[in-house]
Amino acid sequence: MMADPAVAFQSQLASIMEVLVRNAVCEITRLYEKSIVDLQSVLAQSESEKASLKLKLQQSEKASTLPAGNSSAISGAESHETLAHADTVVKQEDAEVDMKVDTFCTVCGKMSRQDSPFCEACRKTMQFPSHPSEGSIVVTESSRSDRAGGDSLDIPKCLDLNVFEADTEEFPRLFEPKPFPCLSPADVRDKCPAAPETCAIPSDSHCSARHSPAKRSRLSPEVDGTSGSMAAEAKELVQAILARRPGGDRVIQEYRAKGTLTDTTRRHLINLLVAHMTETQGTTPPKNVRELYALGIISLFPSLKDPFSQNGYEHFYDGRSGTGYLAWRLKTVQRKGFHRNRGSQKSVVSRGPDFVRQTQPGKQLHGECLQQAVSALTRCTDREQVFLKMRETFQYRQQLVHDPQKAGTVLSTFPRLLDTKGLVNQDFTLLFGLETSCKLLESWTHVFKAKVIKEAKCLTQSADLSVLLRSAEHESDGPWDPAEDQGWDSDLASMLLLVHLLPPPPGRRKSAKISAREAVDRMVQFQELNSRPEPSPRVPGGQRQPFLVAVGRRKDQIQSFFISLDGRLLPCQAGSSLGAFDELFKAHFVFGLTYDEALSSVYTFLQTTIYHIDVGSVKESPRVKELRARLLNNC
Repeated sequence: MMADPAVAFQSQLASIMEVLVRNAVCEITRLYEKSIVDLQSVLAQSESEKASLKLKLQQSEKASTLPAGNSSAISGAESHETLAHADTVVKQEDAEVDMKVDTFCTVCGKMSRQDSPFCEACRKTMQFPSHPSEGSIVVTESSRSDRAGGDSLDIPKCLDLNVFEADTEEFPRLFEPKPFPCLSPADVRDKCPAAPETCAIPSDSHCSARHSPAKRSRLSPEVDGTSGSMAAEAKELVQAILARRPGGDRVIQEYRAKGTLTDTTRRHLINLLVAHMTETQGTTPPKNVRELYALGIISLFPSLKDPFSQNGYEHFYDGRSGTGYLAWRLKTVQRKGFHRNRGSQKSVVSRGPDFVRQTQPGKQLHGECLQQAVSALTRCTDREQVFLKMRETFQYRQQLVHDPQKAGTVLSTFPRLLDTKGLVNQDFTLLFGLETSCKLLESWTHVFKAKVIKEAKCLTQSADLSVLLRSAEHESDGPWDPAEDQGWDSDLASMLLLVHLLPPPPGRRKSAKISAREAVDRMVQFQELNSRPEPSPRVPGGQRQPFLVAVGRRKDQIQSFFISLDGRLLPCQAGSSLGAFDELFKAHFVFGLTYDEALSSVYTFLQTTIYHIDVGSVKESPRVKELRARLLNNC
């Protein structure tokens, strides 16, 4: 009894499989026949074009032989019959005088009114020596049949066209017929300058092979150099994708109107390009294809180019580390089925503030003299002697800073750092020089401040961001009462806008994501001034990363600044908020401290963009490179 249902199920399954197989065979046959029909139509069109060009070539060669004196050897009847066949290219103006001959160029098909089968543009690229030269292409033909009748027309036995390799690539349809032509928009404009409105951009199916780096065709010789040629081709690729994709025109229109792209539009641009990349190259496109797309972005949108990067497009795709906006979007698309081979990536050495640097600070003490100087510093109160001995013990202090076992003893070994202003600036100057030490104070107000405020206005507004914007702009916007918002002064508020422009990275498994407001608290904290004559602020915490402690009656009226480090306070030499922030940044290098993870993008931006320290050697996020490109390209 149990066998009957099994047999019935097997029979039903067999019948269903038979129907499915039959349908699949029919569908495959239909698709194959359709592809054959399409291929035959393309071949027929190609043959038609070849026949048309052959006819033009015969007519132009026939016309070129008439002025050479061959007409005297032809009888009257034969002459009339020959002219009747050539009436499309020969116009007889006077029966007794000379004849005006209009010929078609055998290369480009344009009309030429010369005694030659070539137009003026094509003659510049060709030479006609009397004897064939080595490497030239010799076209010989004993006779060619007329299209209308069977009469033959004599052709010169040796027509020497001295066409070099570059010329053969310039005119591929004459010397190397291609049944499936695929021209770029620039190529089409070069070939048909008289009717540019009829030149359409190739479709995705026809240009998928061209987008592949292994099959890219040679560009027009108007592009100077290999890098310029590649940039022009990449620009055409991105422009063609945006022209065909929904919403692509909105990206171009916004760039033309504003000279840059907002974060939302930039994300939309990345989504469009990655969608096209995965359609034509698969879910794992090769490295050179990703770099081609990244190059096309900065070629089409020059203001997005990072002037401090090696190629300018590393924030879109960095081939060394496999990072960038394109790589991140690809990772999102292929997250379920793609596992990145991290071992094949080249490691990037990041030279941050904890990097051991070789310096030449001048005279340095060693041995017993060093121990005496360190001991004397604990009791010395003369300011000049303190600065002198701190300079002479600089290398020893750097050894302590970069020794994990002794790094926490620097402040106890050199207690003058806790009560003498300006020692942090001196050590930083010994590391990088006076010019680098002054860069923030020289360039922030006149170069970066207004641009940072302009970029911050494009962000999604929040209560904290609005307060910072009003505080940063109050000097230029006329009367303003800071007591309403209790905001920072203009310089410090503009610096804190960088935290919103370069927000903290997303949280990981063991650490939650923090907000921009919490990141600001890790950079600077306010403490009200006590009633005592001397401020004695409390230390907000004992964390290793330094931060500013601003002491005053209000945030916009700070009396003094301190740097909190290891639970102690170091007095700042500067009385302004910008100068105090400058010393806060320098403290990372003086004491060999890594950046706070929530503020790493902000400090990295300051390190490379403003101080020009380790440019190209420090690991930067794409957001840092993008912001630098916007600010330095005057957007």
